[in-house]
Amino acid sequence: MSIGWERVRLRMETINMTDNATDSRTISSHILDTSLGKPAANVKIIIYRLENNQWQELNQASTDDDGRVTQLISLEQFQTGIYKLHFNVRPYFEQNQVKSFYPFIEIIAECAKGQHYHIPLLLNPFGYSTYRGS
Repeated sequence: MSIGWERVRLRMETINMTDNATDSRTISSHILDTSLGKPAANVKIIIYRLENNQWQELNQASTDDDGRVTQLISLEQFQTGIYKLHFNVRPYFEQNQVKSFYPFIEIIAECAKGQHYHIPLLLNPFGYSTYRGS
């Protein structure tokens, strides 16, 4: 019973944060291995921003046990622009002894300062999907 209440409380806090001018969230991600129905832990994500027609690396992070990275770049680094998330999935599949078609996956999105972008990756060895989450 308390788990459900915690989810409601956390969702309400997230909703309230979007109305708050001091919101410090920028770009986050979550990877779900849809072939297993479980989060994909320990996947390295590299974030880049397009600057003068060249990709500039900003940060690297790995997904936690829940398949999440809650903050890929700091608020100070975040600005309006085009971003690329490079998901290095080959080691994840190799660790799980699964043959995969994809050595890595790149998602490119246009992001505006003052908003939060959650970019989930629904992953399986021979396909993937993504969307703008909340």
